[in-house]
This record gives sequence, C-alpha cells and structure tokens, in this order.
Amino acid sequence: MKDTKFASFLHGSLPKGCAHCVKGEKMVLFVTGVCPRKCNFCPISDEKNGKDYSYADEWKTNDIKDIITEASAISAKGAGFTGGDPLARMERTVKYIRALKKKFGKGFHIHLYTSLDLVDDKKMKRLFKAGLDEIRFHFDLDDKKYWGRIDIPIQYSWDVGVEIPVIPGKVKQMKRMVDFIGDKVKFLNLNELEIPDNSFHSLVGIETKDSLSYAARGSVGMGMKILEYVEKKYPRLSVHLCTARTKDAYQLANRLRRRAKNIARKFDHVDDEGMITRGAIYIEETKPGFSYRKRLAKLVGNKKIIGKLQYQRRRIISLLGLFITYLF
Repeated sequence: MKDTKFASFLHGSLPKGCAHCVKGEKMVLFVTGVCPRKCNFCPISDEKNGKDYSYADEWKTNDIKDIITEASAISAKGAGFTGGDPLARMERTVKYIRALKKKFGKGFHIHLYTSLDLVDDKKMKRLFKAGLDEIRFHFDLDDKKYWGRIDIPIQYSWDVGVEIPVIPGKVKQMKRMVDFIGDKVKFLNLNELEIPDNSFHSLVGIETKDSLSYAARGSVGMGMKILEYVEKKYPRLSVHLCTARTKDAYQLANRLRRRAKNIARKFDHVDDEGMITRGAIYIEETKPGFSYRKRLAKLVGNKKIIGKLQYQRRRIISLLGLFITYLF
C-alpha cells in the first residue's frame, strides 16, 4: 500500500478513470436522477433525486451539444457517467457515449457507475458496442440477490470494477464482498463516506469527523483495514481508497482550474485556484440596476456611449501607468 500525491491510498494500479479524474480531466455526466435503488447513503441532492434530467458538471441540460461544449471547456480527456442509474435510461446513455466518442475520438475515456439491479446481457452488449471503456458496480452489502450478475460484464474486454462507500460498522459485509469479487474484477474503489446533504438519506449513528467536513468519522480507518485485507488475500486486485480531500482538493479543484484557463478572456486574471477576476468600467448610462440587460440592448451601437466608455478606459490605463511608475 502506498500514499498517492492526490491524498488517497493505493494498492496495485490506479484505474484509468481515476487517473483522469484526479487531474480534473473528466467531465462528470449525471445521466438521470432515476434509479431502482434507495440506498440510505445516497449523496445526490433533492433537486436531482428521481428527476429525469442530465447535468454536465452541474450544468443542467439534456442537449448533447451543451454536453460537448462543457467537455471542450475543461479540455476533458474523458467522462464519468453517473446518476441515479445510467442503465435506467439506456437510450440516452448509449446516445451520449456514441456522441462523445464521435466528437473526441476513441481515446476519450468513458467510465460508468451503476448497480447490478438492471444488469443483463443485452444492456452490457449495447454499452460495450457503444464504446464504454470502464464500468463500475455498486454492490448492495446487505443483499446478495444480484451479486452473481457480475459474471455478465466480465465477459467483455473492458475494465470492470466495484466502487462503494466505506460505511463504518460494515467491516464484515465488506470482507464478504471482497471474497466474492477478489478473483473476478480488475479493481475495487473505496470512497470515504460523506454524510449526504439531502432530506432522504437515512444514515443513523454516524457523525462527521469535524464541524467543517461532511466526511464520516472512522470511514478512512475502516477503508485502510479493507485495503490491508485485500493485500493479504487478493494481491492481484487493485484497490484505491479515495478520500473526501481527493475529490475536493484535486478532482474538483483541477477541473475548475482547467475550465477557468479555457474560458478566460485576455483581460481576465486567473489565480492558482481557478478563480477568474474581471474588471468592468461603468458610466452612468451603463451601471447595473433594474432591467439592466434591456437598457444595454438599447445602447448597442450608440456612438456617444461608446465614446464615453473609451474615454474612461484611456483614463484608467493612464492612472494605472502612473500608479505602477510610483511603485517602482
């Protein structure tokens, strides 16, 4: 086991989807909020839960053109399909995979999260033919009813893994799952549990590690135990323990930096955290207020207004020049 430079822990090799994610190179494509499961730790928001709409990096849209625009905005090298359950909307999922592969090429890496509830031969075959590169399954730790369905996707030449949150108190159930998948899948991803900020989760008796975090106390420690268990019994199974800090400080932060760099105008300033700072020059006629856009629309092409703005611009540049001269 080793520490990674992304605040996570690893045994074996990092799944390709994760390797892109931690660098901010993956667009998160929320396919639908529809799902056959009712997991008590489900992290999705009230706004998305059960709603049949897609989000590309939190931009709400069901238009593939918007999705491609967002992928371009972050210079994405791939996408992670999530939900809900993407398998609950197969036509849409297949359409998105094909469109992204057509636009960005076969090397655009796509991984997908799903449960085993909706898995069958037909769906797996369609996803594989569409070009899906990696599929990750969430196992129900308390019910083995669908566990045997993992034998269907492992027939195809894509990367198959399991990804679950580490719920304190579930050591026995997780070890039982590891014993079942140990020689079947390529990797196991363990996520530090975060207490959902929604109205429908039903986690009981689990507290956050501090007042500033949603991460559950004891989750990482238990994840380390599972990682060590795998190292001893199934050394060929790669395990990645992804912490809340990995997601916030690396995956999300790096994606925001990439987006800021791509969308910034030449007059913008982008800091190390991806924050864009933009200055604006206002005159009396253009200052913000009620019906701002309507007022601006009426001023388009007005030579008098343009002249005033240009004058203010020259004046500010001149003052800045004097200020810089004074400093140095």
